[in-house]
Amino acid sequence: MNDMIKIKLSILVAGGLIGNTLWGLESVKSAQGALSQWVEVEKQLAADESEWAVEKEVIQNSIEFMKEEVVRLEEIISAADETASAGERKREELDLKKEEYDSVMKDVEEAVLSYEAQILEQSKKWPNVFLKLVEAPLKRIPRESQREDIPLTLRMQNVVVIMTQFDKFQGVISKDTGIQEIDGTSREVTTLYYGLAYAYFVDGSGTYAGYGHPRIDDKDGWEWISDATLTKKIQDLVAVYDRSKEAVFVGLPAKIVTP
Repeated sequence: MNDMIKIKLSILVAGGLIGNTLWGLESVKSAQGALSQWVEVEKQLAADESEWAVEKEVIQNSIEFMKEEVVRLEEIISAADETASAGERKREELDLKKEEYDSVMKDVEEAVLSYEAQILEQSKKWPNVFLKLVEAPLKRIPRESQREDIPLTLRMQNVVVIMTQFDKFQGVISKDTGIQEIDGTSREVTTLYYGLAYAYFVDGSGTYAGYGHPRIDDKDGWEWISDATLTKKIQDLVAVYDRSKEAVFVGLPAKIVTP
């Protein structure tokens, strides 16, 4: 009986020792696993910390670079603002000058247009001898539909040419020989024009003579009046003009005519 008890106790003790041994082995394995995980975590933390240190340095360098870039851009913007302000002032000056130029050119255009209209109207009463002198520039005066196609400077030059010839003709005596309608009949006569105000004529035979002036009615051209009593005086006047006779005083009728 006692031996049986001893055997059972021995079995229990042995079983307990074996159990304890097995439990210890499991604990060691568990500890080893935890330690291994902890080591891995530490390695990962070290790697992350090292990576973060590098990234931190990169970020700090980027921040410094961006600060410098911001300063540089602010300087560029400031300089651009100053340049823009100067450019804006210059543009305003140019705009003002352009407005003044446009205003002057508008006045010039209106003046040229007025002169063109007066020239075209007055030319209806100009004698042929003067019309021949200004024939080309007179044709160049644009009509309303043509004005936009011709530069204002050319139109102004054209007006100046005609007015120059006008002033020149007004200051001299001009001789013309040609066909003229007198008393309803066309005759060849020699005419002396005193500018564009008055004229005296005589034919080659001395049969017809008289004087003329721009018409004061609505009709175009000149009005010619025959006066045979003036034949000799007008012949003398023509001879003096031609220098075939010495200058003498010749009294002839004249009057101021305002068309």
